[in-house]
Amino acid sequence: MGILLWIAMAATRAPNYKRFPIGFVCVFMIALVSKMLASNVVLKKGSVGDSIWAIILGCFIRNVMSFVTKSSILAPWLKVAQQTELYIAISLVLLCIDISVLRPLAPRALFVSWIDTPTLFIVVAYFGWKVLKIDTQTAIIMSGATFICGSSAAIALGASMGVPHKTEMPIAIISIFTIPSIIALPYVAKRMALSATVSGAWFGGCVDSTGAVIAAASIYGDHDAINTSAIVKMMQNVLIGPLSVIMAWAWSRYELQAAYKREEELLKRNENLDDAVVQEQALDDTAGEDSNTPSVKHPRNIHAPSKPKEKAYILLWKRFPKFVIGFIITAVLFNTTISDDAETRTRVNDFCFYVSEWFSTLSFVSIGMGLQLSDIKQNIRSLGKLVTLYIVAQMVDIIVTCVLAWTAFTYL
Repeated sequence: MGILLWIAMAATRAPNYKRFPIGFVCVFMIALVSKMLASNVVLKKGSVGDSIWAIILGCFIRNVMSFVTKSSILAPWLKVAQQTELYIAISLVLLCIDISVLRPLAPRALFVSWIDTPTLFIVVAYFGWKVLKIDTQTAIIMSGATFICGSSAAIALGASMGVPHKTEMPIAIISIFTIPSIIALPYVAKRMALSATVSGAWFGGCVDSTGAVIAAASIYGDHDAINTSAIVKMMQNVLIGPLSVIMAWAWSRYELQAAYKREEELLKRNENLDDAVVQEQALDDTAGEDSNTPSVKHPRNIHAPSKPKEKAYILLWKRFPKFVIGFIITAVLFNTTISDDAETRTRVNDFCFYVSEWFSTLSFVSIGMGLQLSDIKQNIRSLGKLVTLYIVAQMVDIIVTCVLAWTAFTYL
């Protein structure tokens, strides 16, 4: 796994790629310890998954190193292995969508996962921007992560808008605050006397990440709930690709329009300045003629040539989430080349999911390494706003998804 990543880093000539093996060993060992802690029988009862441990340990390593070296900059040999976007992209590509498994429940799963998700995503992002005064990009990332698929959606949306550095805090908040949902929702479902399929669809639609969904369904303790929750979450995961592409296109257009508007304002300001200079020159000339004194010539403002802008389609391609292509290719290959034998397909799918979860854990370690506690203290107000937005979004998601799951798996 590390060798293949090193080859990829060398092929793209990433900065300090020759030091990647050293840094990757460190990141991998943190991920390994995180998985060991998450699988501990005693600790597992608290529903603290490997993602939480990975963020905590990654953050701990980062801040200890900063304290020892008296520098907030991560060491180059470790920075090159902090490839959050690469790890999560590989994790998403390996989420093989098995059409034969999805087909029986697809219509109802679509109803639960696709009806409310895009609408609430837009509404809550607008709420965060307009009401809570969170910057637009961070509000979009937090909303997408809450309603779609946690860290995967956050990183995909951050990349599509060209702001991957704004994903770290939303992901950390979501990873921590998901724990109460994992523990509470199964017991709430039983108290409400919801059927196993309705409960599974509910978990799949409103719990953030795939691993957390399976954990919640496992606490509920019914095989049908586990299967239904996994299928609904898979259907919801499919939304990551289209929404990322749409966001890349929309944000690229927004940035281009903003750039053109800024240039027009600058040109207008310069033209007004030129007119003022001409008028002043005329007054000086008149005064010079009257007093027979030479007038002072004011140089005319010379416009610097504007930097040529990228075409919209070029900017879109740069922002386009490339994992979507890999995701589609993997799904096509899995459904066309793997035999129809159920056992074989299950083994291949389970193996891909196992490797996918490893890369996901590596991404959480990288996220933890990006969290500088001193920066968090300085931005405590922004942290409070993000937590508020997440709580509002999660409560809305829980209520709406419960209604949709009950409707879909009771009447459809």
